[in-house]
Parts: sequence; structure tokens; C-alpha cells
Amino acid sequence: MHEEPYTQALLDMVLAKADGKAVTEIRLAVGQCSAIVPAAVEIFFRHLSEGTRAQGAALVFEARPVELTCTVCGTIVAPEISAAMPIRQALGLALARGCTHCEGKLKITGGLGFDLINLTVGDDIRHAPPHLSDRFHGET
Repeated sequence: MHEEPYTQALLDMVLAKADGKAVTEIRLAVGQCSAIVPAAVEIFFRHLSEGTRAQGAALVFEARPVELTCTVCGTIVAPEISAAMPIRQALGLALARGCTHCEGKLKITGGLGFDLINLTVGDDIRHAPPHLSDRFHGET
């Protein structure tokens, strides 16, 4: 399962940010097209965090929809992706249609990432600084 190395990287970042304090909650953003399965991350996190200051921390996942941006006019589009069609096929169709305003080319600008939003250490909420909130993969 590909979630294990991402979960290990997440744990390493969280422990560095917590600076030796106990972590009680970790808030994450998971893009609709990230291929990250939150249930798998939870399983790996429980295993990998055993014996660390993050053991027992609650993982809170926030879903982030796919976002497309027109390269010509800058219009941002959030395509409707139904469960009836595979996500990659639906995304391909939306990209092929182009911008609804100017028919320009669209590029994917959101919904691919796996991001650390913030963590709670004791009673203290710590927002991830830019270098920790960078995407694990997909978005820049």
C-alpha cells in the first residue's frame, strides 16, 4: 500500500513540529484525486506512531475537491464528479471540454494533494508553516 511512506513522512513532520510535546490531533487535507485512502493512513499511523508522542492522536481528514484553472482567462472550475463514473475518466472529460467561459485549456490546480493543515499539541493548535504544509505529492 502506497500510504505507508506518506504516513511515515507525515509522522516525521508532526513529531518535528510538536517539539517533544504530546500530539492530540492532526488535521489533514486530502485531495479528491490524491489516491490517498484515509482509512489506510489511519491504520499505518496507529502502527507507526506506537511509542511516540503522537500515539493516540486523532486524525481529522478534510476532503478537497478537484479544481481546474483556465490557462487563458484564469477562471476556476470545480467539475462535478459523480460516483457513477471513474474519477480519472470524469476529469479527462472536463479537461477535454475546456473552459466554460473562453474555451481555453484547463489545468489541474487543486484536489491532488495530501497536506498537513495543523496539529494540536496539548491545548495548543500549531499551524503548519509553509515548508510543512507543502504537498506530499501532486500539487505545487
